[in-house]
Amino acid sequence: MIWETLGNRRRTVRRALGHIAIIVAEPGAAPHYCFVIDISDGGVRVSTSHDFDVPNQFTLRRAGKEATYKVIWRQGRQVGAKLVRRASRRA
Repeated sequence: MIWETLGNRRRTVRRALGHIAIIVAEPGAAPHYCFVIDISDGGVRVSTSHDFDVPNQFTLRRAGKEATYKVIWRQGRQVGAKLVRRASRRA
């Protein structure tokens, strides 16, 4: 795994996930489902439906956890984002 990280020039190891999560653009906004392709300690890659444009900063809710991310790249329906802030576990 360390060689994957070096070959990809990543600071942390990326783990394939394949889970459904929820993106919230801002407090009070309607939630949108997404597919989390992979995740690392420093970021996430998600895929969204064709009718939703991921905002530049968003909250991702998955498995009872919540974190804020900032988009660093876009390619079609996929978005790569870096971790801005981890929130505490949701009830």
